[in-house]
Formats: sequence, C-alpha cells, structure tokens
Amino acid sequence: MRREIGEVWVLTALLGAVVLWASAFPVMKALLGVMHPLSMIWGRMIIASIILLPLVMRGWRTADKRPGDIRWLLLLAFLEPCLYFSLEITALKYTSASQAGMVVSVFPLLAALGGVLFFHERMTPHMTAGLLLSMAGVIGLTLAGSPDASAPRPWLGNFLEFLAMVSATGYMLIVKRMAPRYDIWLLTGIQMMAGAIFFLPGAWFLFGWDFAAVLEPLNLGMLVYLGIGVTVLAYGLYNAGVSRLPAARASVMMNLIPVLAVVMSWGWLGERLNGVQIAFAALTLAGVMLAQQRR
Repeated sequence: MRREIGEVWVLTALLGAVVLWASAFPVMKALLGVMHPLSMIWGRMIIASIILLPLVMRGWRTADKRPGDIRWLLLLAFLEPCLYFSLEITALKYTSASQAGMVVSVFPLLAALGGVLFFHERMTPHMTAGLLLSMAGVIGLTLAGSPDASAPRPWLGNFLEFLAMVSATGYMLIVKRMAPRYDIWLLTGIQMMAGAIFFLPGAWFLFGWDFAAVLEPLNLGMLVYLGIGVTVLAYGLYNAGVSRLPAARASVMMNLIPVLAVVMSWGWLGERLNGVQIAFAALTLAGVMLAQQRR
C-alpha cells in the first residue's frame, strides 16, 4: 500500500512537470513579441539560479561526493540546458514546428532504450504498447495541425531536433545515475547555473533594446513564471520522478506536453482545435495511461 501511494506521488510530480512545461509554450509565444529568444532563456535561467542558490550550497555540503562525479555533473549541465536549448533553437530556423513536433515524439523511445541498455530495465508489453500508442498520437496531432512556419532546410532542422532529443535522453540517464547520492534540487541548480553562464550573451539583448518592455507588469510576471514555475519547479519535479521510475514510464509522460500545449494555446491564445487533433490528443492520453499500468 505504501509503495502504491509513493508511486502515485511520483506520477503526480511528473504530471506537474509536464503541465508546467506545456504551459511554457503559450507564455513564450506571448513574450517573443517583446523579447529576443536568447534573452528569454537567459532571463529564466538567472531567475532560477538565484532561487536555487541556497539549496545548491546546502546540497553540495551534504552530497555523497565520489571521484569522477564532477565529470558527470558537467556533462549533465552541458546536455541540458546548454546543448538541448541550442540545438532546439537552431532546429526551428530550418524546419517547421509541425515537423519538429514529430521528431520530439521519439524521446520516450530513446529514453526507454537507454534504460534497457544502461540500467537493465525491463520493458513490459503494456509499457511498449502504451509508448507506441502515445507516439502515434503525437505524430498524428502534429500532422493534423496547419503549417505555421517555413522549412527552408527541413532535413537539417529535423536532424538537429533529433540531436536535441539525444541530448535530453543523456540528461535523463545521468539524473538517474546521480540522484541516489545527490539532492534533486542540487542537480537542478547546477543545470540552471550552467545555463545562466552559457546563455549569458542573452543579457546583451535583454539590457540592450527590450528591457523597458520586459519591465511591464504582465511581461515581467510571465518571465518570472518561466524562471520559477517552468524552470525551477518543473525541472525539480521531473528530476524527482525520473530518479524513481523506469526510464520508459517516466519519459512517456513527455508525450502529454504537445497535447496540453495545444489545449492551453486554444484556451489562452484562441488557437483552433479541429476534430482530428482532439482524437489524436485522446489517443496520446490513452497511450500514456496504458504505459503507467502495472498490470
């Protein structure tokens, strides 16, 4: 009974992270009207770093540090957010958002394979079926949408997006390796501080030409939300969930992000949903629920 309750809390943490990440899409879309993409990323990273600094200092003192850990921690921070965000931003210059969305759906499969190869996790039939079902739903949801971006070099863009998913998979596996000995908020803080340093050029854009617009109450509130909710809380919740579940079960939850993002954009920005999109969203949800079944 206690194990089942603990599992419910872990799944709740993952779902909370997914909801927060999905909410970032309409927020970022609104902020892009007044901010440069790099300044937005740097802003959320520096806010998150300031919030997490006390937890990082305390976690570092109490961590079970071992020789060689620094290499893994540096690799963790490099893979995400540094490499991941760099690849994703560049990919969207060459491919459409719809095609990028299809590529994102391979992340749960890559994470599941990584769990099998590096942690000897077992893929049960219902986990495999749920994974494939949710991936089919995401691909269908993406194809059913109307094109919203040009794709001058789609093969290059899609390849870069695939590399971003490889980067995200590596980050997830390193979290599973380090979490038993390192506090989750310490790992999250290291990621955010590395991101604040890596994306420091974004500060020039922020203070160069769009700072006055950012200081408007609504825009500033959205940026703070990205820094605290979407970055600190979401990464912390997801890292906690990843450390306690098989990679396949944890990663398949990510397929809910495009579904929730579409729904939130419809509710907030007035973007339209057609019947086919609703059907594929339901298919994705069914696949995620199937993958979480223990029997």
